[in-house]
Amino acid sequence: MKKGIKELLGLQHLWVDGSEINDNEFIVRVRVPRKFCMCPHCTSSTKKVHSYKFRRIKHSVWQERTVVLSFKQRRFYCRKCNRAFTEYTKGIDRKNTTENFRSILLKNMSRASLRYTMDNSNVSSSTLYGVLNENHLKQEIDWESQGEKFTLGIDEHSFRGTRMALTLTNITKRKLLKVCEDDRIETVERFLASTDKQRINEVCIDMKRGFLLAVQRELPNAIITVDKFHVIAYANKMVDEVRKVIIGKDFKARRALFKGKERLHEKEKLKLEFIFKKYEKFPALYEAYFVKEKLRDFYKSESMQEAKRKMKWLIIFCENSNSKYITDFGGTLKRWKEHILNHFVQGSTSAFTEGVHTKIKMIKRMSFGFRNIQNYIAKISLAFLPFLLINHHTF
Repeated sequence: MKKGIKELLGLQHLWVDGSEINDNEFIVRVRVPRKFCMCPHCTSSTKKVHSYKFRRIKHSVWQERTVVLSFKQRRFYCRKCNRAFTEYTKGIDRKNTTENFRSILLKNMSRASLRYTMDNSNVSSSTLYGVLNENHLKQEIDWESQGEKFTLGIDEHSFRGTRMALTLTNITKRKLLKVCEDDRIETVERFLASTDKQRINEVCIDMKRGFLLAVQRELPNAIITVDKFHVIAYANKMVDEVRKVIIGKDFKARRALFKGKERLHEKEKLKLEFIFKKYEKFPALYEAYFVKEKLRDFYKSESMQEAKRKMKWLIIFCENSNSKYITDFGGTLKRWKEHILNHFVQGSTSAFTEGVHTKIKMIKRMSFGFRNIQNYIAKISLAFLPFLLINHHTF
């Protein structure tokens, strides 16, 4: 029986004195079988026991019961150096949980919210946060696994309200590299300085000037590409601003104006024809919609030469418009022209990075938000990156 318990719970290095089962716990009384212990101060061997105490340590889960080790821990006395010390036991430290139990908590936290894990495992929030942050501190980026050359994705997302956090991804390998606690230029530069710069051949960003300057300083040889979804989103924003001025609050019109021309059904086509005819005295509305569609057509170009020709025509059209919103949009295209056209070098986008943001939003909703950004980053990293303590026993 005792031998079976040892094998079942992975306690081969301990001696099992007995066990008992109640409604919520499976208690196993264990101790270290050796009689001698080596002094950590002078490396001499001693068998004189100075004192001992019993500790309750959570170890595993068995049939929805928590496996608790009633561990008899001894302190030895070294006659040579006249010092007392606590014997070392594999997998057991000063904490009230074993490494095995902490790995179970990590697995549960990677799949569920902290509240659910806390209630289901019957542990305190401080224990959970301690395990979470301990695991996060062990995580380092393995640049060897990122590939010889890869595309780096840089984008920001909301932590709480207007407070932003930085997301850094390997778009080529589709991996989350790191989440930083703010989106300042200094933070981007600090990360880029710590990277294996020879591996990064392209960086995909949105139209944020600070990201551009940071990448140009730290990675002067890398191709900088502006993500096409951010460019199209900016065009949609321009259309929406014109719509607000001319039409006002008409969300059906907004939906029809935003949707791609090829995806419109008959009612939406008629709706657009009616809108353009009704507001024909305000040509800026049709011009904004026309520019948005031409921009979408620009990204369907089959070669760099074709894309350059379409971009040049689009900028000229915007600059000759009488609408301030359209001319401002044309100026933005002109400033970012080189980096927008870099999309046609390798066809890179921030689609994976945006997918990461979608999962992050789901984690935030599931967790009902976070107050501490360090706990937030540790939880996000655990959800995307494999945790380090993986050998555990659950039954």
